[in-house]
Amino acid sequence: MTQIAEPTDLVDAQDPAADSVPPIDPDDYGRTGEPGDRAEIGRPFVRPARLAFLVAFFGGLTLWRGLPVLVIVLCVIMMVFFHELGHYVMARRAGMKVTEFMIGFGPRIFSFRRGDVEYGLKSIPAGAYVKIIGMANVEEVPEVDEPQTYRQKGYWARMGVAFAGPAANFVQAIALMTIAFAVLGRTDVANWEVATVAPESAAAEAGIRLGDRVVEIAGTPVETWQAMADEAQANPGETVPITVIRDGEKVALTASISPRFSAFGTIGEDLTFYGNADGGVSLSLFRESKLETQGLKDGDVVTGVNGVPVETVEQLHAALSDSPSKATGQLTLDVERGQNAVASTAEVSLGSALDVGKVKGFLGVGQDLVPLDVSPIAAVPEAFSWFGNTVVQSVQGIGSFFNPSNLVSFVERTFSTAPGETHATNVPQEARATATAREERDGNRISSIVGIIGVGESITEDGWSNMLGFLAAVNLALGVLNLLPLPPFDGGHMMIATYERIRELTRRDGRRYLADFNKIMPVAAGVIIVMLVISMMAIYLDIADPIRV
Repeated sequence: MTQIAEPTDLVDAQDPAADSVPPIDPDDYGRTGEPGDRAEIGRPFVRPARLAFLVAFFGGLTLWRGLPVLVIVLCVIMMVFFHELGHYVMARRAGMKVTEFMIGFGPRIFSFRRGDVEYGLKSIPAGAYVKIIGMANVEEVPEVDEPQTYRQKGYWARMGVAFAGPAANFVQAIALMTIAFAVLGRTDVANWEVATVAPESAAAEAGIRLGDRVVEIAGTPVETWQAMADEAQANPGETVPITVIRDGEKVALTASISPRFSAFGTIGEDLTFYGNADGGVSLSLFRESKLETQGLKDGDVVTGVNGVPVETVEQLHAALSDSPSKATGQLTLDVERGQNAVASTAEVSLGSALDVGKVKGFLGVGQDLVPLDVSPIAAVPEAFSWFGNTVVQSVQGIGSFFNPSNLVSFVERTFSTAPGETHATNVPQEARATATAREERDGNRISSIVGIIGVGESITEDGWSNMLGFLAAVNLALGVLNLLPLPPFDGGHMMIATYERIRELTRRDGRRYLADFNKIMPVAAGVIIVMLVISMMAIYLDIADPIRV
């Protein structure tokens, strides 16, 4: 949080010394780049070579990663554009002078001027910005334009301009979710059905079919897939009764819950071990796993680890938990493969350390949420309800991430994760237990733009219907993040305006106070550096160990 300045750190706006600033050319407000690199009134500025380069960049991105990635990148740019549009509209309504409204950063590609404002496109498509004069007390502007500066407007005008950006993101999020609810319906975690049954799993042996819904397991009623999974995890190796709803009727079944656990390495790969019906231990790998190059295959039967014979999941778990491999990440696995049980030995490296998870039960079913129809009118309150719940979750998530212990864990994970391959594929249902464990591991992780694009790309593999909700969530996260009460975030500007207002109210003559940005700028620079470092770490993790959905 920005430190509150003492009275000596403030500038009196009515002090003649504060107004004695040298006049400058109004056309130079915020002008950067090459000499003459701006539009004149009535004559647009164009750089065809730069435009061709930008088109080639987006074309190459599409050829490399496909249309979904291009759509997501353009949508993120538009989110930032509407964020800045919110600032622009409120600034103009408040009588503030705006000199630039640009999409992108760096050298100009195209621009034109209307009145005092230059609108245009720049070469680096990393967002957008609006230039409002007089945002800080140290910014020099001509005396004639001082009444039009941000700093000279009233408290509510400044608050409105600062909040308008996040508000624009919130409006987009609510609008997208309203459309999603009206067109696609509303999902309810209690309204689900079995979408996949893992081969040779407890569910397959019990006779669970696609379209069933499990409503009771081990004598405990369950409404959601997660409740069902939790109950199965609590009964590893047990034979329990299961009740499913099939074609509107209850069907009683019996399942022997498979014991299962995962071993996490520091190279972004996992080994998941599960019990077979005959008591052996099999291995589950993610698709395209680079561990296959180390001599392992999905479905291998494990008969020993580091020279210790194992016959059950419990024995293997105990052997790994007490093994020096936890510190080194180096394993020697004896496996049997295929119908003829061909024996082989694999020297496996999972990095510099190994984290052995708990033994849990695994039923082996994946879910598909069945949407409930929502009318266009009912979609509006549903969207607002979603908005409220998601804002709370986002604030809690940001607060949890910046908890000192969690932040230290994030840094440690960054430096302990070796570069690996990107797996832009959905996790197969037979690896659901590993996916659940990985969710727990990724629960305190922040995602970069690379991760956002990767997740967006993944969710389009089953169609574009999930894009509306995904874009709504990204919009909401962008708005919440910008409300952090730290400069240079919008929330920081709101905090500064509030501080100035409090100082004005405590002053008997009611004269304006302006916070000294010479004191604030070091804080803003520190925040920028910290956020850049976190962003670089997040980008690295999103490449080396991407979040899987």
